[in-house]
Amino acid sequence: MKRVLILMMMALVSAGSVAAQSRFTSSLPAKAKKGATIYGVVECDGVPMEGVAVSDGYEIVHTNKKGVYLLPSAKRNGNVFVITPSGYEPLTEGADVVPQFWAELTEDANRPERHDFALRKVSNDRHVIVAVADIHIANHHNDKNEVEQVFLPGLRAEIEQYRKQGIPVYTLCLGDSTHEIYWYDYLYDIGDFRRTLADMRYPTMFFNAMGNHDNDGATPHGENVDFEATAKYRKAFGPTYYSMNLGKAHYVMLDNIHYINAPGGKKAKGIVGSRNYTIDISREQMDWLAKDLALIEDKTTPIFIGVHAPMFQHKNGMKGAIISRIPEQNATELTSLLRDFKNVHILSGHAHRNRVTYGKSDPNRPELANIIDHNIVAVAGSLWYASGFGGPHIGSLGEPAGCKIFPVDGKDVKWYFKASQYGADKQFSCFDMNEVRRYFQKSGEARAFYSHYPDRTDYAAFEGENVVMINVWDWAADWKISVKENGVELDVKRKKAEHPLMLAALEIPNSLWLGKFSEKEAKKINKRKQHPHMFHVTTSAPDSTIEVTVTDSFGNVYTEQMVRPKAFHRNMR
Repeated sequence: MKRVLILMMMALVSAGSVAAQSRFTSSLPAKAKKGATIYGVVECDGVPMEGVAVSDGYEIVHTNKKGVYLLPSAKRNGNVFVITPSGYEPLTEGADVVPQFWAELTEDANRPERHDFALRKVSNDRHVIVAVADIHIANHHNDKNEVEQVFLPGLRAEIEQYRKQGIPVYTLCLGDSTHEIYWYDYLYDIGDFRRTLADMRYPTMFFNAMGNHDNDGATPHGENVDFEATAKYRKAFGPTYYSMNLGKAHYVMLDNIHYINAPGGKKAKGIVGSRNYTIDISREQMDWLAKDLALIEDKTTPIFIGVHAPMFQHKNGMKGAIISRIPEQNATELTSLLRDFKNVHILSGHAHRNRVTYGKSDPNRPELANIIDHNIVAVAGSLWYASGFGGPHIGSLGEPAGCKIFPVDGKDVKWYFKASQYGADKQFSCFDMNEVRRYFQKSGEARAFYSHYPDRTDYAAFEGENVVMINVWDWAADWKISVKENGVELDVKRKKAEHPLMLAALEIPNSLWLGKFSEKEAKKINKRKQHPHMFHVTTSAPDSTIEVTVTDSFGNVYTEQMVRPKAFHRNMR
């Protein structure tokens, strides 16, 4: 027995310093050491921390009184991470904003290795989450400069107001930070994105999630392609699924993109497949999530699930029946794990649009009653095309690009949309349809565009006089809108429509200026690009001033005195 203990200690010493290891080996009985292939100490300011959860994505263990954890791991995910406890946060180093809550494993599966973690104590019961998605830096279209010049200035100003109050701010990135089809053409991959964050001095700690475009398209299709295609991501950002506690809220980041990369598809340098995928949560993640959520005894704890692709949405995009974007069996298991929690928020990107889905709005799906699915517009907007054409920074549906801000105070969760080129006090835009019609009638580019796309919405033929169209960027079921003309309340009608600014500032230049025309799109109206958050009112005169009032979920009121006629042009914001 003595000989066995000596051999075990020698193996452990080979993976860590002798001084540190002697403290480790003396802290636990020999039986507890057996089978541990990953071990280490979790400390804060040099003081060992007891009860901190540590995981390899399969098993979860806790540190003992001396801050030591012993993890029996097959090392299948290639990393180990701390589940940061409430009142603490991971460290960052220099300009690098990626938190050091994880470590890459370097030894064979049966060889023990040591990884220590240091945390910093912080008062974060009040904190703010910046939820960003689809940054899509590819090292072309001037995209890095666009991030610095268009997106970051407004975000920095928004963050600063919280920092002045001593409130910590964190970013959750919901995937597609890059664009894998260009990784080898433009020599920019997910590792370069991490360096870009440091070069730009991104203003907060940056927790990341996988997107479909963050997989390596050079990975051939095969049985393990979903895991192997994440190798560069894991090298740069660590685990593809993990969790942490910030204040009284619990955050889980999952990878709901199952990468397939079947042969075929669009040809590009270095890409060996079609880059296709399905949207679901793997068996490994679901099993680990069950263990992770079981650690939370207080079921009133706010739960945030960060993923790339949305998981629930209204069938018609506006209201009514809610459908699952993941397989129903997957959805059933997920909602079962979340069933006992009172306040669950799913944060996602991928669709490049703002959409809030309240699970409680569908009485036929009681399992969703505690869930709100926030789908968030892309930071890249229209993949940086519209702003690259010299126009406004808008998304593919026409609303401004931006991010979503979640102030969390204890267990109280609020949210609001922050457009890149506006302050948070602006939440909608108004269009004088008389002037929109005039613009499209006079624009030679518009006339040329519609000669190729006769079935797209031609606002030169817009019917109705003295109509105002209002786009409420982050409209949700519990928002309210009121429009008055000379003190008289007007009838407001919600109507899906193609956004006139999207057509003028994005679709027309993207087609005519680049000489690109799609026969497929020419044959039908593109319903995917009909914006669901559009409202129409008819006024009594073309030159009357109207007052538009929008009230959000929390009673915040946003107003605009719209003086008409109000000019329309492709560069308007």
